[in-house]
Amino acid sequence: METDKMENEGSAENRILEILDSFKIYDGVYKKKQVQAAIELKDEITPHLIKILQGLFNNPDQYIENTTLYDHIYATMLLGHFKETGAHQLLVDIFSLPGEMPHEIYGEICTSDLPTLLLNTCGGSTDRIKSLVLNKNADDYIRVSACHALAYAVVQDYIPRKEVVEFFGTLFTGNEAKENSDFWGLLACVIWDLYPEENLEIIKKAYEDGLIDPAIIGYDDFEKALSIRRENPLEALKDDLLRNSLDDLHKSMSWWSCFNKQKKDHYDSSFLGSEYKKSQKEKMKTKKSKRKQAKASRKKNRR
Repeated sequence: METDKMENEGSAENRILEILDSFKIYDGVYKKKQVQAAIELKDEITPHLIKILQGLFNNPDQYIENTTLYDHIYATMLLGHFKETGAHQLLVDIFSLPGEMPHEIYGEICTSDLPTLLLNTCGGSTDRIKSLVLNKNADDYIRVSACHALAYAVVQDYIPRKEVVEFFGTLFTGNEAKENSDFWGLLACVIWDLYPEENLEIIKKAYEDGLIDPAIIGYDDFEKALSIRRENPLEALKDDLLRNSLDDLHKSMSWWSCFNKQKKDHYDSSFLGSEYKKSQKEKMKTKKSKRKQAKASRKKNRR
């Protein structure tokens, strides 16, 4: 019996090593079988996935300089799917890396899946998410994703809506970000999702002070929200969270364009970052490009 147990443990460990090896290098193919195997070996593989993220945090340059590395993407998404609280602080630390580093490492995950990742791993405690929102050294788009995670936390009953709305209301002094930042406009979109009644005067003043870019969201959107969403103010936000759930990880990942490029006989690294992994060309994209993506995302969610 003891021998059988040791053989089973050895077999599982070998399988985990095979799974992790398949995740290591991007080749344009979504590793569905390996992802499913990782899900089935959740308890055994979780420490290995956390170790990958720890390695990333200790040496982020390796993932920036070598654009073929991809195991951190699978590790991050799997830990989010697992709702692994042991990864929460590490994710906050990684996405708090300065400047463009998180975008260079994770691409569009920073503005698409990050809110759900933070929510799923927080274990009901939002303190570290708030700290990321308040971190002026973090990228503004990352901070807005953290704001969105707080809005999701309201839907999940992790935190009262009133507390989050009051917290957001303190973030329009003009000192939270650099001049002309989209931080305030995108934060206003999150407040719109939460129903803006309590913060309407603050929002109005933010427009007057030039903090909120009307191209992101107009003041009339807030007036309309007050007139049509009083009875079910969080309905749209609940739908948004449902759409962005990581409960079906295959559904969440397999559609990414980086996994759906036309197959090529010759490996071409130029398309590595087309959706979730930035290539060297994408690293040079301007803030204007990311701002446009963020605006489109928020406008889509307001439909």
